[in-house]
Amino acid sequence: MDYEGISSAYKKALETDSFKVHNDFLNVLLQDSSAEGMERHYAYFNETDNDDLKRILGKGFLKRGDGGLSFLLGKLGNEADSLVKSNIIHLIGLTYDKKHLPAIVPFLKDDDREVRCKAVIVCGWLGDAEAVDVLKAHYPSEEVGLLRGFTVSAMRQIYFRHSETKDEIVDFIRTCLPEETDEEALAIMIVVLQELTKVKYGLKENPCSGEVSGDVAKAKCKILNL
Repeated sequence: MDYEGISSAYKKALETDSFKVHNDFLNVLLQDSSAEGMERHYAYFNETDNDDLKRILGKGFLKRGDGGLSFLLGKLGNEADSLVKSNIIHLIGLTYDKKHLPAIVPFLKDDDREVRCKAVIVCGWLGDAEAVDVLKAHYPSEEVGLLRGFTVSAMRQIYFRHSETKDEIVDFIRTCLPEETDEEALAIMIVVLQELTKVKYGLKENPCSGEVSGDVAKAKCKILNL
């Protein structure tokens, strides 16, 4: 491999937002499937502060097939940097293959909030009915209110693929809602409940941003008074 040429191409890619330049650089990296080549790919992915390039290099690991995924899974088990861990979890989630879920579940207990957040989201992407139980078990131990809300939102992602989980998720929300006090968590729980039951309680969710508007306390009262 022309390592000097690769380094030069990397510097060029860093200085632009051109998809073609970024993709051409990725294709150069993909020509080397050796362990050393993947380590180089991984190093460039982690060190770049060019967000567009980082996305292309990250998704590029998925183009390496099973070898690329095995490499990422190996890194995930040994990576100390929380930001890097969260990025790897995200990439594994993009496979949408539930066989990788067992590698993600342990990170629901990670000390870092962002790592737990990515693990929750990816459980929603990869999980099936059994993953609903995993998320239900995680909910009471999650100290961050917003992440408790994301835990319920992840259940909704599972429902979209496995509609048979609806009653279990609805029952869980109704059970947890009276004791939940965090407004962000409540907002997410209520919009998920609205979507699954087709009953409106006064909240609206922006389909693009996910932002919830409306009176959360009033909506909660409506549900509790049913």
